Amino acid sequence: MPTTPRTLLIVNPVAGHGRGKKIHQRLEARLNTEFPGLVTRLSEHAGHSIELGRQAAAEGFDRVLCLGGDGTTFEVINGLYAQGRPAKRPELGLIPAGTGDSFIRDFGTTTPEDALANILAGRRHVSDLVEFEFDRDGRTERMVSLNIIGVGLIADILKLTNDKFKPLGSFGYSLAVLLRLAKGMKNRIVLEIDGERREIRDSALVVCNSKYTGGKMMIAPKADIADGKADLVIFREVNRREILAIFSKVFSGKHEAHPKVEMIQAASISIVGEPPLMLMADGELLGLTPLRLKVLPAELTILA
Repeated sequence: MPTTPRTLLIVNPVAGHGRGKKIHQRLEARLNTEFPGLVTRLSEHAGHSIELGRQAAAEGFDRVLCLGGDGTTFEVINGLYAQGRPAKRPELGLIPAGTGDSFIRDFGTTTPEDALANILAGRRHVSDLVEFEFDRDGRTERMVSLNIIGVGLIADILKLTNDKFKPLGSFGYSLAVLLRLAKGMKNRIVLEIDGERREIRDSALVVCNSKYTGGKMMIAPKADIADGKADLVIFREVNRREILAIFSKVFSGKHEAHPKVEMIQAASISIVGEPPLMLMADGELLGLTPLRLKVLPAELTILA
């Protein structure tokens, strides 16, 4: 007789400025009905979902549902992988309740109700995962990313958003983009892309597993979560005017036609910045370059 899959629901009640709590209250009865024996745990502070993910791996759940934003999913997955690649990887269900909810947009899903309906229908997607190492306070740290790793400019924009404009949502992110771009860039970046070395200056870049960032910004239009490659998007040797022109087209994905935008697919990438460049992953600020990453192909099963 088949056994009922063990399901854990991790809820971030403060995701999306409190949307997480409201959405959980709206869906709670249905979730409990549809998933017999559902275990629900609430994230109580920043970083708590990492511990909840670690517990989920130790307890061997078959399915983990994340109700929150991209940052919640990032924490849960890093908890699952805290001791290395788990022998048993649970299916990961996503119920969007954050400010941007970028990753799930690759599936054409934008509402919590649609996401839950897709989970219940067994709509599955195989996804790569990006494993990376970086410098935090003088020590090397390892993490994994499902969505995007921003190097330099993108991380600077996120920090400015968090510091000054987060309550304004997507408008606040756009405002931070304009303010940060006005400052321009001055750096030297050494890249190694699948073993090939190159150097660029006064540039910014992102490493993408999926298409979107900051909500609706289609930063990597051709990214495929299941192709075994990361999409490296380089804004190469750009001045203020050029980078503003590029970012004005990011929402439509038409920035890829700009002559200063370069898109490269790779399975492994290393990045060294002079001066060291700030990093973000899946909406979370981390540490600094140097950054080393590799793609783990077909690593996760996503329900969404």
